[in-house]
Amino acid sequence: MMLNKDEIKFGLYGLLLGDGTYKSGKIYCYHSNKQKFYVKWLETIFKENNLDIKCKYDYINKTSFGEYYYSQIAISVDKNEILNAFYDENNKKIISDYVLNNINEFGLLLWFLDDGQLHVSFKENSGKRFAYLNTQSFTYEENIKIQKMFKERFDIDLKIHKDNSGFKKQKNKTYYRLYFNATNFRKFFDVVRPYLKYIPKEFYYKFNMKYT
Repeated sequence: MMLNKDEIKFGLYGLLLGDGTYKSGKIYCYHSNKQKFYVKWLETIFKENNLDIKCKYDYINKTSFGEYYYSQIAISVDKNEILNAFYDENNKKIISDYVLNNINEFGLLLWFLDDGQLHVSFKENSGKRFAYLNTQSFTYEENIKIQKMFKERFDIDLKIHKDNSGFKKQKNKTYYRLYFNATNFRKFFDVVRPYLKYIPKEFYYKFNMKYT
């Protein structure tokens, strides 16, 4: 999949809004080996587009739940570009207007591959579809900004839901995530459709809206 310069630049924003982290001129994406396929796919995409990357596979990471095998990719980026776009003067990570005004369709896809989930059910001749973008790491005000971006730039209406799931929570803190009803998830599907033929088959379930 060949991408132009802006597709790559503003697509990488999706990784940082999702599970990616930034350090010393590189965006890092870490995944347990259940998603090793995803790291390999990112490696292929970015190698094809001549990005400077380094990958590390099958290393042991100690977590609070035990030891697991992980894989990672590190993508070299313009340090000043990322710092200016994602961090304030106190080096605190923020959701800037610049990022929300420039993240592109490829970036939205990467963000959803990291943090999105589609729910499809069929019961008693009645079907239901909805999806979440898991934005619990952002404040309510930041979720409002993201919600506004989806509406103004892509005509997608999202709702902000309190998260009562099993998300790891801190005491006395409320978490929020963004909700797509069936109509608006279909709009999202159409926005990222040009890239769907390239995604790993293991991720097809995130876009399978059939009642099967």
